[in-house]
Amino acid sequence: MSAPYKEMLIQGFNAKAIHTYIWDNVQDPKGVVQIFHGMAEHARRYTDFACYLNNGGFIVYADDHRGHGKTAGTLSHLGYIGKDGFNAIVEDEYCLTKLIKNTYPHLPLFIFAHSFGSFIAQEYLTRFSLHIQGIILSGSALQKGPHIKLGAFITSVQHYCISDRSPNYLMEKLCFSSYTNRFFDSNSRFRWLSSDNCEVKKYESDPFCGTVFPVNYYYYLFQGFKTLYKNNKLHKIKKDIPILIISGAQDPVGNYSKSVKKLYQLYKNLNISDVHLKLFPNGRHEMLNEINKDEVYAYLLEWISNHL
Repeated sequence: MSAPYKEMLIQGFNAKAIHTYIWDNVQDPKGVVQIFHGMAEHARRYTDFACYLNNGGFIVYADDHRGHGKTAGTLSHLGYIGKDGFNAIVEDEYCLTKLIKNTYPHLPLFIFAHSFGSFIAQEYLTRFSLHIQGIILSGSALQKGPHIKLGAFITSVQHYCISDRSPNYLMEKLCFSSYTNRFFDSNSRFRWLSSDNCEVKKYESDPFCGTVFPVNYYYYLFQGFKTLYKNNKLHKIKKDIPILIISGAQDPVGNYSKSVKKLYQLYKNLNISDVHLKLFPNGRHEMLNEINKDEVYAYLLEWISNHL
């Protein structure tokens, strides 16, 4: 069976070749959804959701970020996002946005951004909110506080003392080792992703998923976090953009809903008129791969359709 998507290379920021996927088996499309995937995964993991959106009338585009999937090229290059990689990925996504807008100038464009992709999207909002119809932040959180300052300090020391391409086992442990503490249904170190063990096993068996990322990735991630919530940037977000924040209530990335609620309140405090928070009880990090994913899919399609 042929793949349900098309593949192409687009020119990203600073002429970087970015591997991109298109799911466009849609008659009379109502809009376009651009997906920003998460850390240590790739865009093809969203094929099931993309095909569901196709059936609902939406064309879907998604790229593999720098250091991920086919954009990384080889397994040995996974996680290496290059100089100023966080901001470069933000600009890559805008390059894809421009391509979509040029291809479908009369169709509304929505963003769906998950996890690391949602942090890219938080920055994207401060620069490019005028170009999109609405945005969904999945598995996200407010990344602010002492833990971010500590992470920025540690990764800055590493950046100057260790090879940028060295696997960063210290930050891997500091960031993720506690994420399994509340879950006892399997022995997988990725069981915090989903309560569907079949989906967790798929992730584990994918050679382009779950890699320990290098010093380079963590350094630029925390550099991005340091400036993510500058007031002069946040106030550039257009006030009428619809923002939907979804999360599993048991997602450790969102500190079991606490940091998700703080992100919601941040946008409310900016007087953005259409901000909504949806917490799915018992859900973990990847709501698109949870045992109730049919409910999640339907909820997202309805939200997008209602904001056309």
